[in-house]
Amino acid sequence: MSTSNLQPVEAKQTWTVRVLMALIILVAGVFLYNGFESYEKVTDIGFNDEARAQPFLAAKLFLEAEGTEVQLLEDYRLLYANNESAIFPTTDDTIVSSEGEIALSKAIAKQLIDWVKSGGHLIMALNASQDADVFRANALIQELNLAVNWLPEDTENVFTPTEIINPDDQPLMVNLENRYRLVLPADPSVFYTAGDLYGPTFAQMEMGDGLVTMLTDVYIWNNYQIAYEDNVELLDQLVGNSSKVYVFSTQELPHWFSLLYDFAPYFIWFGSVLLALSMWHWAMRFGPILRIDEHNYTPFSLHIKAAGEFYWRQKQQRELIDEIRHSIIVALHKKRPATKSADKQQMLEQLSQISHWPIETINTLMFSQAQVNETQFTQSIASLQTLRKML
Repeated sequence: MSTSNLQPVEAKQTWTVRVLMALIILVAGVFLYNGFESYEKVTDIGFNDEARAQPFLAAKLFLEAEGTEVQLLEDYRLLYANNESAIFPTTDDTIVSSEGEIALSKAIAKQLIDWVKSGGHLIMALNASQDADVFRANALIQELNLAVNWLPEDTENVFTPTEIINPDDQPLMVNLENRYRLVLPADPSVFYTAGDLYGPTFAQMEMGDGLVTMLTDVYIWNNYQIAYEDNVELLDQLVGNSSKVYVFSTQELPHWFSLLYDFAPYFIWFGSVLLALSMWHWAMRFGPILRIDEHNYTPFSLHIKAAGEFYWRQKQQRELIDEIRHSIIVALHKKRPATKSADKQQMLEQLSQISHWPIETINTLMFSQAQVNETQFTQSIASLQTLRKML
């Protein structure tokens, strides 16, 4: 049989193999496609930057959804201040003080008490450390004669929610801080308390036409805890009818000078006078007048030479040149802001236009990396300093 008679049979077999391979790939593809199962996975990526910066952001969004305006603040000194950012709450507003260990001046404390007596609602957190005099800087707590009492560490069954009865006689369970209890004044104006046999963790006190609500902490309304127990229901019960709610959450204590100004302004005046007198005393001239020859001066070129020799001996030639070159570029950007986006050639042209030096000379001074001797290094420093002065 000749070779030419076998060619059609081989071609037919080749096409048969290709068709079979295609069918196998198609069947495998259908099988794999049917075998895949898609599903959704929820990943908790935590709070965003705004929520981390504002611990009561969730409470703010909840109250605003209920129609109550909320303002989150950090500086208590904005209350009744003498500036454009000052806050003057109305009697329909509520102020939430989230920190007990703050520096609150007597002036602000008096104004807050007068505001409450006229009909305002103040919610105070008496969160505290185990310091014996923890509220010494808070004039408001001192004025209301409030304190906390820490429980012994071996006290049992204290980590339970506090049961608070709302006006509809419905119990609300809130997880208030219960390592300590409120110490309240023996005053008939305290009309409601909630806690256990160790003492209250929640209390309310009438004051004039207003109301003061005291809790061991208000972190039950922060972004982490507001959804637990009945925390959000208590928040709605307390401030739901307010026109505006101011939530003060101090991240850190004010500067020590601000504290002195608020609590001891006379000390600042005394210190300023003492400093002025001390400076006057130290500035007094002793001995005869020294005559200075105004014509006796050291040429600037000698300073340049001395600086160049020093950096040469310290093997810091490159650091000095790079520093001067950088200062020239910064000065050029200030003198001609358009050069901030200019390329190298355009910068050389601008420097040449200002200094009237050839572009080649400026290019060598500004961008040359060639090795030079001590004399050439000193001359380069002097030329760069001269160029910088022109700017």
